[in-house]
Amino acid sequence: KTRKSPEREEIRLAKNPAKLISKEGFALYIGKTVDAVVAMAKAAKAPAIYMADPLNPSGNAELYFDREEWDEACRQLVESAPPEWHDWRNRLFLFKPTSGRRKKKTDEQQAA
Repeated sequence: KTRKSPEREEIRLAKNPAKLISKEGFALYIGKTVDAVVAMAKAAKAPAIYMADPLNPSGNAELYFDREEWDEACRQLVESAPPEWHDWRNRLFLFKPTSGRRKKKTDEQQAA
């Protein structure tokens, strides 16, 4: 018998997400898992904010991420990257490049 995986509700970001987004939204935004972004928050590797109920400060706090601060840090990293890093643009192709092996076989066939 084949086991069916449980139905999962699709999570999507709003067209214009808020400045502060949940851990699920941030994970989706940067392409990581929820566990990964929680670990990033604990290691202070992302702009994370824990919010607790002011009437119950000892209760569970919710984790949110500052999306705009993350975007600004990413922009700064790109701007300060060495020129070699920007060479990735020169390696973009409109079509999939052919492998060297295929070209080599064609050259050998023409020589024969």
